[in-house]
Amino acid sequence: MANKKTQVGFALLTMYIAWGTTYVGIALAIESMPDLLAMGMRFIAAASIQFLLVGLRSGFSQFALTTTQLRNTTLLGTMMLAVGLGTMSAAEHVVPLSAASLIVASMPIWTGLFRMLDGDRPSRFSVIGIAAGFLGILIILAPGQTVARAGGNPANITLWMFIILLGNLSWSIGSFITTRLDTPKNPLVLTTYEMAAAGVVLTLCGLGKGQSFADFFDATHRSWAGWIYLVIIGSVVGYSTYNFLLNNAPISLVSTYSYVNPVVATALGLVIFNEPLTHNIVIGGMVVLASVALVITSENRSSRKAIDSKTI
Repeated sequence: MANKKTQVGFALLTMYIAWGTTYVGIALAIESMPDLLAMGMRFIAAASIQFLLVGLRSGFSQFALTTTQLRNTTLLGTMMLAVGLGTMSAAEHVVPLSAASLIVASMPIWTGLFRMLDGDRPSRFSVIGIAAGFLGILIILAPGQTVARAGGNPANITLWMFIILLGNLSWSIGSFITTRLDTPKNPLVLTTYEMAAAGVVLTLCGLGKGQSFADFFDATHRSWAGWIYLVIIGSVVGYSTYNFLLNNAPISLVSTYSYVNPVVATALGLVIFNEPLTHNIVIGGMVVLASVALVITSENRSSRKAIDSKTI
């Protein structure tokens, strides 16, 4: 039991670092790499590595899919990774890491709203958390408050923050419908296909936008370091750790990454890129993180009550 707790604790720390530092990896990669093409090649590389690791360990036969499963994994990969992180890679030219990570941290708020619209009866605390979360997002998005990243056009920062919000909304919808779709039972197989689909979509979008492989390969050492970090740590290690935690720890504990990652990203933005913290980021961020914590706690209490009632 002690060993299991140690493994879970180490996995949580790994996930916090892997996903909290993803924003830094993206910022470094897009300094000299075409943004969409860099993310597309990232997911293609990560999917290839994970395909080999899972296949060599458990057999390649598990990667066989039905036509429906292939369609569904392609849809989810496009919604969650291609749209969710494709918009992020483009927006980080302008939006500071603190604002970007806090907007993404609001995902449990969206999920709670979708469940409510789907007929689920949320607790009073969930409703309060959802309402407060939207208030926090509005504070963060307040025009003329957030300072753009160095080299970014300050006139476009509010627009790009809304684009991140739309990307996060796409990710949230994908997460919400995942359990309703026919997908591979092995979560690592599922994420492999999702990454592959996102990689193809983003690469095609990048090429369609006029980005070239020549510019991608002719990047600085700093950008290559960020890109490799995204492939190995952000994708392969991050997803593997996340799936381990889903099967070995309470969802309430796993979900804490939603309000730990922004703290990591904000701190690194200050240290590495010297990004200023404005009042709207501090106040809105505190409201969003408190709201996320309230929604997650309330949803987990409701789940435990439902399980207890079924047991009785």
